Parts: sequence; structure tokens; C-alpha cells
Amino acid sequence: MDSGIAENVKLHLNSVTFPDNEYELAQFEERVRELTTTALRAYSYYKADVQIENLNKAAFEDEGVLIKVTLGEKVKVSSVQLDVDQASTQTAHFPEELKQVLQNFQAMQGLPLDQSKYDGLKSRLQSFALIFGYFDFKLNQHQIKINLAKNQAEVRWDLRFGERHKFGKLDYLTEDKGSSLVEAVMPYKKGDYFNQQLLGEFTQSVRQTGYYESVVIRANLDAMTPQQKAEKVVPIEALLRTKPRDTYQFGIGASTDSGPRITMNWKRPWVNLRGHSLSSELYFSAPKKTIALGYTIPMANPLNDFFKVQVGVQQLNEEQRDSENYTLAAQRQFGAKQENDWDKIVFLRYEYERFVQGIDEEQSTQLLLPGITLNRVRKRGELFIDWGDRQQFTVESASDRVISDINVLRLTARTKWIRTYGKHRFILRGDVGAIVTNDFERVPSSMRFFAGGDQSIRGFSLNSLSEKRIDEATGLPELVGARFLSVASTEYAYQLYDDWRAAVFVDAGSADDDFGKSPAYGVGAGAHWLSPIGTVRLYVARGFTDEENTWRLHLIIGPGI
Repeated sequence: MDSGIAENVKLHLNSVTFPDNEYELAQFEERVRELTTTALRAYSYYKADVQIENLNKAAFEDEGVLIKVTLGEKVKVSSVQLDVDQASTQTAHFPEELKQVLQNFQAMQGLPLDQSKYDGLKSRLQSFALIFGYFDFKLNQHQIKINLAKNQAEVRWDLRFGERHKFGKLDYLTEDKGSSLVEAVMPYKKGDYFNQQLLGEFTQSVRQTGYYESVVIRANLDAMTPQQKAEKVVPIEALLRTKPRDTYQFGIGASTDSGPRITMNWKRPWVNLRGHSLSSELYFSAPKKTIALGYTIPMANPLNDFFKVQVGVQQLNEEQRDSENYTLAAQRQFGAKQENDWDKIVFLRYEYERFVQGIDEEQSTQLLLPGITLNRVRKRGELFIDWGDRQQFTVESASDRVISDINVLRLTARTKWIRTYGKHRFILRGDVGAIVTNDFERVPSSMRFFAGGDQSIRGFSLNSLSEKRIDEATGLPELVGARFLSVASTEYAYQLYDDWRAAVFVDAGSADDDFGKSPAYGVGAGAHWLSPIGTVRLYVARGFTDEENTWRLHLIIGPGI
């Protein structure tokens, strides 16, 4: 007997206790037979032969009741009858999900009766009817008739969908502050056919704008007026509570590249009723310290369509690099409207950087950098991502004819892909970049290319791989930064348990003045823990170059896309 069937029989018999006297023995045997037959019929074995042994208390207490079952053949569905209002199902707006349920129901004919599948189809039918606005839906008859003599079953549904309802007016029950911002992220228009999934997306989008502390958007069938009932229009209600004048966030974290780090964020989400916002960010770790202040003006869609002005200061001290960078930037983001569309960011950034690279003399460079970034992120899930990909392309340039000290053109491209098939997870990643300039010595350290680290070539510390020059005084190599970057990575992970994956990886790449010259390699293994705060990834990596081999431990926390 299949283990699933045996477990179902045991589950049905859990509450049965052996009688205290022999007078109730026949009733006990009949009860056991009845429950066993019920459990078997759930798997379409209606003509199973059930024999019961050990019908004495001593044997029951020692071994339990022994049940011998001859399953026989499953009941087959001889006919499927579907009586439905064709006026509803043949409309252009009839949802594919409901069509699929009806098709799967009709496809039961000629197959063994699967009670769980039948119940599942009935449940989905009723759920989808509500989700897609068929609020007059009635399942008048749902029936399975068993003919034991022929070992056959007849199934029948008699149902009426009625007319599909539409979205009505959006009413604000609590406050309507920023109503234009709310309606800018509405994924439907008044008069569109109702879809509960769109209401869920609407609620999530309003939350993501960052303007509201509490968001509830719902359909209220009980509030329908007689006219709305006649027109099949559902009123939509919004219950909103705006965020306080100022909000603060504090965070701590750590990685093997940066060590311990602290982040602090302040935001004033409502500078005015048009949704202008003011924000600041402080990042502090041993190698990197940043403070930034930004002013954001929402445009057509406050989630991804906006104009922003930002000023910032950054200090960096790592791998023979010491720099101070002052930035003033303006950017206009034209957000993606569909899942496969790209965010388009046009920016103009002024930078003044004072830096020392290796043992070179301190230099300073100012640049006025117009540029554009194309960015696309697709993913399923937020905390745990089993499917997703990211692509980003940036072009920026400066001319010594307009404020800048040098001519420079910088191009970068990044991509990452995550795909999961059952217990198998694959991650592919790639980064390339190039700098064209008339004076590389004056290109700021922050713009030059380096490799190595958690998100680059594992087995090496952060930005420890790049073009080198020998220090004549010490005879030791010094990092000077590179004109070209090329990095590729592949990782495979296997799901061992619900919360644990084992992983292996290979990384390769270089940061040099000749594209792809003298690549470094990183290989290793690790573990992923799907913790309550997100995925925690720990890797042991071995790095290989022509000059040295290194070992390094990498700890990363986050979704990884």
C-alpha cells in the first residue's frame, strides 16, 4: 500500500479506542472498517476489501489492530457534466484562471477519480470567482455519483457566474492627504473589471511610497448603493494614516570586507502636500564614511519617477587608497511602467576629489559628469528570492572644456541572474568596465577599477586586485587602479533542509590596463541559512593569482540580488 494511503488510514483511526467489554466488539470492528473505507475512498478505492484481525484487547495493546487491505481498481470518471452560464464564460474579460479550472474539471473524464483534485478545483473555482469580481456566483449543484457495480463515477457542476463587477470610485475614509500621490500608483482605472490581486498590488505600492504609516485599501460590498448594485460597481475604500513629520532608522551590520558598520537615516516625508521629501543618510565603517542629504520631488509615479538633488561627502581608506570626495548631483529618474521595462536615470554630477593612490603624491581633480544609467531588476519575493535578475548600464563623461580638469569617459555594465529549479539554485554574475581618458593619473581613485571582495572575486579582500606598480624605494607592488574591469562568477547551491543550502562557486576576473590580462580566480564552498532576518551566506574561499594564493572567509547578509 502506498505510504500516503497508509498514513491517511492511521489518521482516520487516531481517535478509535478498544472497547472495555466484548459486547461492543462488533461495533468497534464496524467502526474501524467504516473509517478505513472512508480513508481509502479519498484515494478512489471504493471496492477495496478490508479484513480486520487482532480483535482482542491483549493483542490490540501489544500490536494494535491488524488491517489487511486489497485495494482493487480505482473508480474511474465515466462522465463529466458542466452546466454553466455561457454568457459569462464566453466574454473577452473572462479570466484565464477560471477558464483553466473549468477545463481541468472537464478533463477528469476517463481518468481515475481523484477526490483531492476534485475538492481542490471546487475550492479554486469559488476563490477565483470572488477574486475576479463575480460576487453573484452560485454553485447550485456539485455532485459525485458512484456506481459501485460498474466501479464508475459521474461528476456534475451546475453553476452561474453572473455579471462581473467593476471598480468603483476610490473613497478616502480617514484622510486624503496626498491623494494625487496615491492615485498615481493605482494599477487600474475606475470602470475596469474588478480584480482583488490588483487591490493587493495597490495597497503594497502605496505603502512603498514611504508617505503612509498605515494603509488599508479594500472593496466594500456592504456599502454598495442600489444604483451600484444595478450597475455592478464596487466602491473602493482607502484607510490611510500619514507618517509623522520626521522618521528615523538605525542599523548595524558587518561583513568581512567592511567590518562592523553603522547606518543612520532621517527622512521628512512631507515637506509639502505635493509629496516633496527631505532625507539624509550616514554610513560609518572602518574603511568608509559617508554622509548625504537629498531632496526628492515625485513626478508621475512617486515610486520610481522623480527628480532628486543630492549633496554628499565621502571618506575612503582602503588598500593603498585614501580619498575625500565631495559631490553635488541632480538626477531625473524615468521609472519602468511594466515589469520588463527599464528605469532610465539621467544625471549631472559635480565631483571634487582629493586623493592619494599608493605612494603617489596627493592630487585633486574636479569633474562635471553628465551621464545616463539604465537599470532593471526583476524578482519574486523580498526576503527570500528564488527567481530574479538585475542588469545595469552606466555611461558618464567629462570634458576639460567645461569645468572639468581632464577628459574622461567611463562605461560600466553589471548583471546577475538567480534561478531555482526544485532544490537546485544557480547564480550567474558578471561585471565589465572601461575608462578612456587623456590623463589617467588624474582620474580620481573612486572612478578607477578594482576587483576582489564579497561581491567581486571571493578569496580576496575588498578592492585588493588591480593594476600594480613597483615602489622603487621598497621594491613592493602598489595598487594604482585600472582602466578595465572584467569579472564573472558562477555559483550552485543545493537545498539540504528547509532553512539550509550548501553552495560551491568559481569566480574569475581582473582589473588591469589591458582588458582580461592576468585573471585572478576564487573557488570555494559555503552555506546559506534562510534566517528570520533574511539569507545569511557564509563562504570559505581560496584565491589564486600569478603572485599569491590566499584564503578568506566571506559573510554576507541580504537577499543577494
